[in-house]
Amino acid sequence: RARRRAPWPNGISRGPTSNYRGDPPRVRSSAATLPGSIPAPPASMLAAARSRGPAVALRAGAIQRAAALLPTPGASRALPVALRRLSTQPDDAELVSTKHFRLTDQPHPLKAKPTERLSREGYEGKEREYSNHIGRQQNYIWTPAELEEKLRTAQDVHTPTTVMDHVMHSIMYYGLYHPFNFITGYTQKDPSPRSIEWRLIILESFAGVPGFVAAGFRHFRSLRLLKKDYGWIHTLLEEAENERMHLLTCLKMFEAGPVTRVLCVGAQLAMTPFLMAVYMVEPRAVHRFVGYLEQTACHTYKNIIDHVETPGTRLHAAWSKLPAPEIAKGYWHLPEDAMWVDALKCMYADEANHRDVNHTFASMQSDDPNPYVAKHREAAARAWKIIEAEKALREVGRKVA
Repeated sequence: RARRRAPWPNGISRGPTSNYRGDPPRVRSSAATLPGSIPAPPASMLAAARSRGPAVALRAGAIQRAAALLPTPGASRALPVALRRLSTQPDDAELVSTKHFRLTDQPHPLKAKPTERLSREGYEGKEREYSNHIGRQQNYIWTPAELEEKLRTAQDVHTPTTVMDHVMHSIMYYGLYHPFNFITGYTQKDPSPRSIEWRLIILESFAGVPGFVAAGFRHFRSLRLLKKDYGWIHTLLEEAENERMHLLTCLKMFEAGPVTRVLCVGAQLAMTPFLMAVYMVEPRAVHRFVGYLEQTACHTYKNIIDHVETPGTRLHAAWSKLPAPEIAKGYWHLPEDAMWVDALKCMYADEANHRDVNHTFASMQSDDPNPYVAKHREAAARAWKIIEAEKALREVGRKVA
């Protein structure tokens, strides 16, 4: 007869013919292996724990059920110890209470931890940290090679083919672009820094509107028709947030005077109803319009970057030695010695991406799946890896110092 091996703890047998290595343990069909085989704690101990309040009673029941799932000698010893600790510790019912805070001596939940509230000054002091969008509308982090590749696409344009394309193209170029150049005093050749300041603030204050309008319409459409959105909303919201961050970055570099503020308000009041009306009738027309808008933005940013990097121009004299603001370093994860022109290149790359995305959306049906969903996931994973690498570098720097 085969020699019987020593049993595993609490009745789990290796089996009479097991060689132990690689064989799964076999449970004997005896009362010793059932969850009920764990010695029950004294009733007085359970009652003492439950008398401490609803929070302790809830945890006592959870401990007892968890121990019942672990048929080991350790569980039989741990259960009475855990219950005894619950029965003797101070009542912590105030941590998890079923009573309304008005019926207790506890403060309002929103005022429970005033020391954790961040003041406006504290937020401004940590601007680089809070401008990092990891986990919330994550933007794409551009590498130097990708920025150079995007800069070579500045002349990529969409040629109108349909009646809708021609209408949106005419509205953009003849109704907005050329009048906008006249109002801001912008010229292609050696533009003045002041004309660019006006232009960027007004442009970015308006560029964040279409994405939010489109995302809102698609959100309500999904709720109204009880249908999926197929991933468009996130891309549109990310675009709107990206343009808003462009605006905040520009406001860290330039002062917005009264005239600039009036123009921003006027542009938003005039264009938002127009975009909403068009999106209700033909969503693809709005995306085509935004694609043409981003084309003009790409031309503007590329022209600015070229003049900043060209000695002898007014923009080179005024902007070539300006450091990038902290908000730009945090948002695009720029290095400590990043310059203002580096932030401008990132803004250009974002605009080029919006150009391509909106021209793509304008060529799709509303129920077609968003082809950029995978790209958002890659951007989030990439940003997380970059942040982890930055933490590791800082840690190494502290150890070396």
